[in-house]
Amino acid sequence: MEPLSRDTGAVLERAYASGIERLLIPAVSEDNWDACIALSVFPGINCALGIHPWWADDDVDIKFLQEKLEESGAVAIGEIGLDWKTEVPRQKQFVLFEKQLQLAQKMDLPVIIHCRNAFEEMLEVLEKIPVRGVIHAWSRGPQLMNRFLDAGLYISFGGAITRSDAKKAHRSAKLVPSDRFVLETDSPSIGLADVAAGKTEPRHLAQIAQVMSVIRGESLEEIKEAAWVNSLALFGNIDESKI
Repeated sequence: MEPLSRDTGAVLERAYASGIERLLIPAVSEDNWDACIALSVFPGINCALGIHPWWADDDVDIKFLQEKLEESGAVAIGEIGLDWKTEVPRQKQFVLFEKQLQLAQKMDLPVIIHCRNAFEEMLEVLEKIPVRGVIHAWSRGPQLMNRFLDAGLYISFGGAITRSDAKKAHRSAKLVPSDRFVLETDSPSIGLADVAAGKTEPRHLAQIAQVMSVIRGESLEEIKEAAWVNSLALFGNIDESKI
């Protein structure tokens, strides 16, 4: 995505220099599946393929998606989910989401879930079609978080926890079990307290980890280790041949 795609090499160099060893790059529509696959040839990079609810009007050819997942070595299906803030009809979102969840079950792949203002409906679908995976960009409180933990999902924390007014996200970050969280930037889309949305990069994960350390009262090394081990549990071992 712009502006990261203008100089991908430099973006990755800055990420590696900040200490990042692994990135997972999820697609949002069929139009960028090949771009995500192409990025996965770089050291430490994996891709996820799927169709985001904003593109639910496009539907999905499940057979073609399965072929792409198998050919590419993608480690997850994503980004998928439900979003009641978009104008895309909810029924189309439900149909698309359920198709992709069923494929995740069939292929035994984790999912990367996007959810905005559709939490109750999301939990109902996940009860009907249980999967393993992660709900991304968490910004809500612990009570709701615990229901997704009970559904078997991991919780991903990003730029929201760097903002002083994100009290609900702070409480969740403090209380999430150490073996059930991962970290993300969602770059370039989500900003940090001191980095505007649209200008974030993978390297900013270092700041998110630092804030997570402060919130939880744990050392930065403990946070890094937990996030790393949890990412391996979710998405499998890193491809050592590309390092």
